[in-house]
Amino acid sequence: MCSMRIRIWASAILLGVSIVGHAEEQPDPITLVKVNEFPVTNLHFALFASQTGRNPEDAQGQIALLNELVNNIMVANSAQGMALAKDPEVVAALEVASARLIAQAFVRTLLDSIKIDEERLRAVYDTQYASGGHEYKARHILLETEEDAKAVIIELDGGADFATLARERSIGPSKSSGGELGWFEADQMVSEFSDATRTMSDGSYSKTPVQTRFGWHVILREESRELPPSEFESVKPEIEKQLQQQQIAKTIEQIRDDTRIEVQEAESTE
Repeated sequence: MCSMRIRIWASAILLGVSIVGHAEEQPDPITLVKVNEFPVTNLHFALFASQTGRNPEDAQGQIALLNELVNNIMVANSAQGMALAKDPEVVAALEVASARLIAQAFVRTLLDSIKIDEERLRAVYDTQYASGGHEYKARHILLETEEDAKAVIIELDGGADFATLARERSIGPSKSSGGELGWFEADQMVSEFSDATRTMSDGSYSKTPVQTRFGWHVILREESRELPPSEFESVKPEIEKQLQQQQIAKTIEQIRDDTRIEVQEAESTE
């Protein structure tokens, strides 16, 4: 009887998945199967298909997937499943999964509600994008210690070839190409490297070692060029996303301000 009912509903599942995709048009779930008195709806099926990464379009594949979902719900609602649901680890896993799902739904809902007007988008564009930027072409020699970097600078001062020293001394992945980094915008590099590159002139190398989290660098700025400003329409989606993320962060911060969070001290094992 149950198998027959699943086969009857197989053609309705396609409709069910479509309804889930357009919940604002037809939000009421459609019951596909009942497991005891628990209704398994098109919404359950669509979510299960999404979570398992499967989306069969043929009736046989949908029947198999629906049977798998029914088995999951059947086991979860059985006496054995209900007993396992009280296990502390399972309880914690359910709480975490529930919190994540609700938080994700919260962010999606918030994103749908955030409307950024054109004037605000233009203001960000004028501040961050309208003036264009700069690109730099550089090489570097990465070394383990400041003393090693200073020794390289002394050799460069004596007329040594930068690319040759990079191949011989650098510990970075670019050593095989003579330390070549190609063209990059400053913000593509770590801040210490970017700041040093900006202050140099074309054709010059750093006279003092530059430290980053990767080690000690000697930098040769070979060339630089100005970049034309991006067209407003091309960066508009990026600006909109940036402002939406700022609004989401602000909203979450407001929720945090209204929440009492207490860090508990670990109990002594002695």
